[in-house]
Amino acid sequence: MPAPAGPLPGAPVPGPVPGGLPVPGPLPGGAPDAMTTGMIRRAELRKQLKIQQQLKGVTLVLVVLLLLAAYPVYLFTQTFAADPVFAELDGLDLPEWAAYHHEDKAEGSRWCIQQCRVRERIWDSERGPQDTHPVYATALLADGWRLNDRCVTVSDDSVASCWKKDEYVMIVHVIEPICEVAPPRDPLPGATPAPEETAADRQCPGSRVNMLIMNAIDEAAQF
Repeated sequence: MPAPAGPLPGAPVPGPVPGGLPVPGPLPGGAPDAMTTGMIRRAELRKQLKIQQQLKGVTLVLVVLLLLAAYPVYLFTQTFAADPVFAELDGLDLPEWAAYHHEDKAEGSRWCIQQCRVRERIWDSERGPQDTHPVYATALLADGWRLNDRCVTVSDDSVASCWKKDEYVMIVHVIEPICEVAPPRDPLPGATPAPEETAADRQCPGSRVNMLIMNAIDEAAQF
């Protein structure tokens, strides 16, 4: 039996919506949905690209700032790590012949934690003690050190003196070094004997300046 034409009994009759506007319906093919999805994806892609560019710019700025700050930080670290006493000794106004080489040694804490630091510097001079000590005395006086006359001793082969500056005391001992020469070896049969080696051939210094620097508050430094 065929279904009756027309609306079913009790069903609402379609008609215009209030205001006179027709009821919208879906268009065939779903074109507006595909277009909207593409626009959203392109907008998200542009947003992601913009964020990546901003991150690259921030990273570049940070790298430049780190490079600019690295050298000053390095200099500050080196200055902080360097021993101020040895650095001051480096600034002594000494002729080249009186200080052509030096070695440094140190034990203890710079801040006197448990044990105050004891420093030792050894200089090599081309001339003997009698010529070398006055040069060092002049340089130390010019640098603010004060001589303790009661500690000055002079002999034929050495000169010793005591000094004080701020919280430090120092003993300066200028001596003639003992330069040992290796004993000659017997030449091989048929070989030409080598010339005999002397202390001068080994570039033995004319004198050696030993500086022992201690903190005055340390009981071992009282003299």
